[in-house]
Amino acid sequence: MIDLERARDRFKNHVATFQDLGKIKILDFKEPGRNDYRIRFLFENDYYRLHISGDLGELTAVNFKNMVWEDFYDDFGHNPGYFECKVKSHQRQIYEYDREAALEDLKEILKEEDIEYDEDDFDSFEDYIESEFLYDYDEEQGIGPKGYDALTHQVRDAWEFAYNIGKRKTGILDLYLLAFCLAYEQLGFNKKGE
Repeated sequence: MIDLERARDRFKNHVATFQDLGKIKILDFKEPGRNDYRIRFLFENDYYRLHISGDLGELTAVNFKNMVWEDFYDDFGHNPGYFECKVKSHQRQIYEYDREAALEDLKEILKEEDIEYDEDDFDSFEDYIESEFLYDYDEEQGIGPKGYDALTHQVRDAWEFAYNIGKRKTGILDLYLLAFCLAYEQLGFNKKGE
């Protein structure tokens, strides 16, 4: 997970510049004389598209009406969940799968379901989980097919949540929105991009 307070500190010397090219609006946010943590927000107001590029990765988001400069701060600036559902392509991962988090998720799920393990076969509850459900866990895909099959035999409706086990946000969308809001506010824009 990206540390947003640390990121805020990295942005402290950044300067925002804005170009209004009619249907195209460009917001750049970078520290003068440096390239790290620079970011550009390019709005295609006529196509309701936002392109983010720079040192922090690339992303394209689309919506049918409010993915425009004038609405972005109010509608998306503080709402990464809403923004996420408008993302069409991205270079940096929005989610990652963490094995330790998966172990904790499964411990909670199995305890809620009152699933017990044979103490003669396993040294601990964690060993049981690792052996039965996480042995083909993948850091890019999450629970593997063998772990999924084992889980569906133990937990009713496991298909509803199995692929979210250990899944955690990376924080990249929060980072993009933090940079946008800091730049927008630095420029002194009122609400609705005025």
